[in-house]
Amino acid sequence: MTPTLSRISFLLLLLFGVMNDDAAQGKFSLTGGWGYYELVNIGAQWNFSKACSFSLYGGSNFGVNNKTSWSTGLSFDQTFQKPLVWKIKAGYSLGALCWTSNDDLYYFTNLSIPVMALMAYPVSKSVSARIEGGPILNIVAQSDRKQNVEAGYPARFNANVRVSILYKFGEK
Repeated sequence: MTPTLSRISFLLLLLFGVMNDDAAQGKFSLTGGWGYYELVNIGAQWNFSKACSFSLYGGSNFGVNNKTSWSTGLSFDQTFQKPLVWKIKAGYSLGALCWTSNDDLYYFTNLSIPVMALMAYPVSKSVSARIEGGPILNIVAQSDRKQNVEAGYPARFNANVRVSILYKFGEK
């Protein structure tokens, strides 16, 4: 288990321990989804109001191709309470993301700042679906070349998309 994944696991266990407190009912959510930079991910969200929350998540591509990637991130999310159309609510998400990319040519560690618009759809009182998208700024923190081949660096600015399902504890 990588050090980053160990930290994420510890934080998730800590959050789940706090979530069992009766006073915390409805304050925490479990999240899961897929993102271009977030990869297949799972996380926890603290809902400090009906509209605003903080999220912590970690993800991996599980080495399904010739590249192994890990990500860990946190974000501040605000969903406006007035629906745009039907029950769909708009909002935004600001975050920080650390991700690695390890293939035959390079090992990269990157810091990224995603700024995304979001659309949330409440499936029930406890389950919501959400899609987010927008620009992301990538900063290469570490770069190790494994072979004498120049293959390039991650794009400085790029687009990011994330799709997730949220389960809010304590809601029926």
